Amino acid sequence: GSARTGSGTARPAVPALLGRLRLPALAWCSAVAAAGVAFPLGTLAYWLTVGNSATWEPARLLETGTTTLLVAALGALLTTVLALPVGVLAARYRGRAAHFLEQAAYAGHAVPGITVALAMVFLAVRYAYPLYQELPLLVIAYAVLFLPVAVGATRAAVLQSPPVLEDVARSLGRGPVRVLREVTVPLAAPGIAAGAALTFVVCMKELPATLLLRPTGMDTLATRLWTETGTASYAAAAPYAAVLVLTAAVPAYLLGRHRT
Repeated sequence: GSARTGSGTARPAVPALLGRLRLPALAWCSAVAAAGVAFPLGTLAYWLTVGNSATWEPARLLETGTTTLLVAALGALLTTVLALPVGVLAARYRGRAAHFLEQAAYAGHAVPGITVALAMVFLAVRYAYPLYQELPLLVIAYAVLFLPVAVGATRAAVLQSPPVLEDVARSLGRGPVRVLREVTVPLAAPGIAAGAALTFVVCMKELPATLLLRPTGMDTLATRLWTETGTASYAAAAPYAAVLVLTAAVPAYLLGRHRT
């Protein structure tokens, strides 16, 4: 298992000397960073500079940003709640049923977002019409798409907590539910929170499912960005892109701190 008690025998990592490969390695890493970060941010800064009062819509930007935070938070919350029992079962019980449940949860990574969205549309129109183009259906679609993200984080977090502590709690008369609530979840809480933050980020930038399932008249930062770039209005799209980047940077920063 991944868990351990006591200080263990961890040793400090020994740096590998690159020698003559040092400069090529630095150049390659710099090129990747420039292509992945510097060039997109530079382009975004350019279009923000080109824009003017005619392209900036503060009221609409605030409304869209608030809506994005709301739907992403709801999606992350539902996904994390659904992932908790699956992640615990996958980490602690390695039977056939637990394995099948875990693999079924990961199926969301194998299905394109547009396919899940179309399936949700069919389900709502045929069997649950009151949910069609309503917020709950969009949140459920987020949970289907991003359940693997939360399940993986939950499973890893539970594996890091010593199972002997759960055995001690059961020996003291605690039932399975109390052990889960009082021992397993508190020990795994940082990892579960990291999974929720990652799910929040991917929900914010999800586009195909949001376009098909959003309530009429509702826009998120991703859909608004897609609308503006679809008409080549890059200066008008830049504020939405900037807010999306800044909003996603907060949980990304927290994730980085958690890993370190």
